[in-house]
Amino acid sequence: MQQSSLVQKFLEERDAVLGFLIALTRDFQVAEEIFQEVSLVVIAEARKDIDVQNVAAWVREIARRRVAEYYRKRSRQAPTSPFPESLADVIDQSFAENEELLEQQQTRMRFLLECLRKLTGRSRELVQGFYHRRQSLQQLADSMDWQVASVKVALSRARNVLGDCVRVKMQTVTEEQSHE
Repeated sequence: MQQSSLVQKFLEERDAVLGFLIALTRDFQVAEEIFQEVSLVVIAEARKDIDVQNVAAWVREIARRRVAEYYRKRSRQAPTSPFPESLADVIDQSFAENEELLEQQQTRMRFLLECLRKLTGRSRELVQGFYHRRQSLQQLADSMDWQVASVKVALSRARNVLGDCVRVKMQTVTEEQSHE
């Protein structure tokens, strides 16, 4: 796997890796810190142009080792119970078993972004205002000089359009995979 594709695949796995780290550490700040360390390791290894067959499993192993290292360092500074390796095994197995679901979710999210780009005019403005800028229905209604009920109807229609678009794209992928 080329350097850029290994790093790209790692970036696509970002949420899963961070979720894995949060599950292991139960602390978002610690997970973020360890994620940064894992990122440096992945970049350094990518420069060596190594061949990685299963990037998700490879990155989880790097993450596991960094978490273990974190707890070893921490236990030297203050007496704490060591991180149970059996718990890490269970968490790793859980993530491995759900890789396919994660890939489907990532595909669905990619399709949603594609479908969002196709939305135009007021529909796009409403969806971005409501979901991205976290504006209330009243704020959206005020900014568009509409009634709140009209905003609700327009948002509902936009969601339906997006849902249909994503379903069609997912169905196409499923059909293509079944023909392979």
